[in-house]
Amino acid sequence: MIRTTRPPIRVGIAGLGRAGLETHLPEMMHLPDLFTVMAVCDPIKERRDLVLERLPDCRTYRRYEDLLDDPDVELVDIATRSDEHAKHAMQALKIRKWVNIERPLCCDYDEAMVLRACAIKSGHRLLVRHNYRYEPAFMQVKEVIESGVLGEIYDIKMRRGTYERRDDWQAVKRCGGGAALMWGTAFLDQALDLMRTPPVKVWSDFKRVAAVGDAEDYVRIILRNLAGLTIDLEISGGRISQVPQFIISGTKGDFTLYPGATEGMVRRLDPKQKLSRRRSSVRTPPLGSYGTLETLRWVENKVPVAPKAASGMTLIWEHVYNTIRENKPFPITLDTTIETMRILTLVKKESSYA
Repeated sequence: MIRTTRPPIRVGIAGLGRAGLETHLPEMMHLPDLFTVMAVCDPIKERRDLVLERLPDCRTYRRYEDLLDDPDVELVDIATRSDEHAKHAMQALKIRKWVNIERPLCCDYDEAMVLRACAIKSGHRLLVRHNYRYEPAFMQVKEVIESGVLGEIYDIKMRRGTYERRDDWQAVKRCGGGAALMWGTAFLDQALDLMRTPPVKVWSDFKRVAAVGDAEDYVRIILRNLAGLTIDLEISGGRISQVPQFIISGTKGDFTLYPGATEGMVRRLDPKQKLSRRRSSVRTPPLGSYGTLETLRWVENKVPVAPKAASGMTLIWEHVYNTIRENKPFPITLDTTIETMRILTLVKKESSYA
């Protein structure tokens, strides 16, 4: 935890659902040196009463406008429905409140550009909660890639999901539901971070497999950059059997990591093996050969996956604090988040699933 002499940030939480009540509130309560939840807002009284059981001195509001009028709230933490994010963020930014918004930032690229303009006018007070940048599994993937043991990375497969007959508002299009906005923003953000340069080719496919509503629960997006790196991202609500969460393929080896695993597996060419000089030939190969007579040695080693000093899903809160109180740059730039929305809007428009 950060040790600081500066006062905690005074927060008002808008929306007491699974994100606001069950994630944001307890996470901030575990960081009392950094945050004080001054007020909450939700139209459902029972949700507001649950907060009062934990924080008896907290102010509760039914109307979002009353939360904005609270002079003690300096950071508005938006955890309302996806289709309300843009409206609520703009209302807070116009009165120069700091805004921390649960992903997705909004519902499409046009809204994202309007929010960008509002953020600039407010003095860059808009932060987006892309906390999956600090997921231990993802941080371990980045560490393996950056170590160079796999050689040049040319293909990355990312697989997320399980079989789920979802029937809440996240399965309804008019509420901003669907896998693309619910999870696509988080994992596409991971993909763009691994890609490092913008994609020049994009392919996508959307389906509804098991969800009860009308929104897609299967999203497949394939990205390719100028360097030739391909990232194949799949988010599925119809996944029956477990598959690797990450497969990172390089010219000298690969790294495989399964969902929830405490360790991944690196399989690579034995670095002690000296490879002979070879060149191709147009001659007819001998019978029984399949292009090479070379014997290659492979080594495998397990890589533990555990939160490190600079990882963990709640690390995002420390960055929020550093940005507001210490005037440090937020590590996930708004332009990066807007690029995520641009690609998602593009692939949704081009999808055959309506």
